[in-house]
Amino acid sequence: MKRIQVAVSALALAAIMSGLAAAEQAQTLEELVRRYDASSCKECHQEIYSQWEQSLHAKPMLGPIGRTLATFQGYVNSRDTELNKSHEVAPGMKEFLKPCVECHLPQMMDASEAVAGEIAKAIVDGDEEVLNTLRITCIVCHNRNAILRKFRDGAPQPNTVYGPKYAGPHGDTKFTTAARSEMLRDTVFCAQCHQGPNVQHYDEPMWCTSTFDSHQHFYVPMGGTESCQDCHMRKDGGHRFPPNYQDPVQTGKRLKEWIDLNLSAIAYRMKPNAKELLPLVVINSEVVSRIGHRFPDGCPSPNRVTLDIKVSSKDGKELYSDTKTYMPQHKLGYDEHTMVYAANRKLTLLRDTSLHPFVSRKETIEVKLPEGVEEAVVEATLTFRQLPGVPEAEFPIHTVRREVSLKR
Repeated sequence: MKRIQVAVSALALAAIMSGLAAAEQAQTLEELVRRYDASSCKECHQEIYSQWEQSLHAKPMLGPIGRTLATFQGYVNSRDTELNKSHEVAPGMKEFLKPCVECHLPQMMDASEAVAGEIAKAIVDGDEEVLNTLRITCIVCHNRNAILRKFRDGAPQPNTVYGPKYAGPHGDTKFTTAARSEMLRDTVFCAQCHQGPNVQHYDEPMWCTSTFDSHQHFYVPMGGTESCQDCHMRKDGGHRFPPNYQDPVQTGKRLKEWIDLNLSAIAYRMKPNAKELLPLVVINSEVVSRIGHRFPDGCPSPNRVTLDIKVSSKDGKELYSDTKTYMPQHKLGYDEHTMVYAANRKLTLLRDTSLHPFVSRKETIEVKLPEGVEEAVVEATLTFRQLPGVPEAEFPIHTVRREVSLKR
């Protein structure tokens, strides 16, 4: 009988706590924005705040050149078509948005169903004025999501900001205490969002970013020792968390630093048999990435690195061109083996030609020279195309030229 009473008491307490949690939910969009507003942080942390304002964390619902918004719109608009069973499985918009917002706007899980509906409407309407107020602010990383190992370290306290170094009084009217959390230094902290596919967690699985898995399974086994924070914060990134793809100079600089293109070419006359001479240009290319994870990666499938190889005569006439594509290629997850683009459809890999840490991607190409052509120019251009065909979303990495001649 005593055990039953304890169990009943525990259930009653759980019900009370659940009620309190529901009462603590933000009931309006304005309340949610106000609760996670970090503008007071810039009074003491001006440089950090300015860096954050330039980051994609400051525009997680829009993304670079509106790509994230377009992906969100595709997902929400599919609720009544491709994903129409979602009305049965997840009647509420909050649960429907969960696979996306747990990373793009984790604080939405602290809001009411009505707020989720407002956010969904802003997404469908493309209301950038509203969406620009929904940000992954200082409070998300330094309070709400600051503690990973809650069974060991407890839940984050509402009046406390967490950081990797300082503990003590904190000069803010709301967050009056600062506490040390070692996990903010660790790669796994970033993995809360930049992790593997969320296949096992949601009613509608989708393969999103897998940079953490790649870091653990490719970069570290190959001898890599740097963390996410080393490359994206400590060196020259700060709280911009580069690359953000809206600063072409910085993005290009980082890509040039971390991806190498080696190219060699030779022209010679091959004898396939005793009587013939076959004038050939033989091209050998090698692309090596030292980035700490697979590249490219992420939700929007068009992300790719391309190697464009062109052979021209000395007077500029094109003799040959080809493009090699480096990217993960996914399928829908059913029987049909067709590559899919949309983020909310991607599941298993069909093929992966992306650049993995320290793994050499080599190509050998033979080009037959036309009669009368004895000299040629080989040009190889390596480009990151975040959105192919959109100039502001394409970033040249390297261009290498080699001159070849049959006379040498």
